[in-house]
Amino acid sequence: DFNYRKLCIATVLLQRNPDALLVATNLDAFDLVGFDARHLPGNGALVSAVEMASGRTAINVGKPSSTLSELIMDVYGLKAEETLMVGDRLDTDITFGNDSGMKSALVLTGCATS
Repeated sequence: DFNYRKLCIATVLLQRNPDALLVATNLDAFDLVGFDARHLPGNGALVSAVEMASGRTAINVGKPSSTLSELIMDVYGLKAEETLMVGDRLDTDITFGNDSGMKSALVLTGCATS
């Protein structure tokens, strides 16, 4: 679990290691949780806390990162124009597909419902 102590540790480690990268796996603002779809803080909220406390900027390697799309295309031998990205978030999944040159399809069963 993320807490103040861990935020302090991350901040100090980044200060003491200026060449260390701050890497984010995603910058999702929120996640939907429970049958009533409560908005709870996502990883992006935690990344922002570390960025603010450390004065560093994270490198996002998750959706919608071009680093991730290039890796997927290389590893699996795919062509973006022949690939369909299916997702439930406009800000990550669909942006990822569109920015990477893929076709995209938004399902309305997750974060986006209309």
